[in-house]
Amino acid sequence: MPHTAFWHSPSITAPRELRPWLSERGSLTQRLIAHFSHFHVRVLQQGWHPPHLDERTVLQLPRQQTRVASREVLLCSADRPLVFAHSITRRASLQRGFHLFGRSGSRPLGALLFADPTIRRSHLSWRKLNHRHPLWQKAVAAAGPQAATLWARRSVFYACGDQLLVTEVFLTDFLTSSGIDF
Repeated sequence: MPHTAFWHSPSITAPRELRPWLSERGSLTQRLIAHFSHFHVRVLQQGWHPPHLDERTVLQLPRQQTRVASREVLLCSADRPLVFAHSITRRASLQRGFHLFGRSGSRPLGALLFADPTIRRSHLSWRKLNHRHPLWQKAVAAAGPQAATLWARRSVFYACGDQLLVTEVFLTDFLTSSGIDF
């Protein structure tokens, strides 16, 4: 899977307490449920949007593909947003490998992905995001003021030759609730 150099930040530079969260290959949703009470998903948007430049590179989208299926949610504990999640896939993937993506509603996407044994996951990559990255900007718009830099991780899920790119941004409330220095 092609990545941009910016998404290969070594986890050694991340705060020690955050590293297991960045590198967890299982369901982030299940891990959040185990650590935080009153977990729920707040759907922010689901529709057709332009992919970000680094997403276009990862999914090898042709230049003429100006819109992708996109879903953005907040993973919350009670009223505190912990993680901003952003997922994209091609239109054709909604009829094939990721047909449930468009019908996930307020269910965690991870619950669907990890329930299907035929879906494979790429390696994880991570990096720090700041105000220049569109996902930092979207996280702030969705969850309110945030730290100047936020850690994010991403991976690609594969089903029947289709790809779904999932990016998860760990928000300030997650970091402070977990006792992580940032």
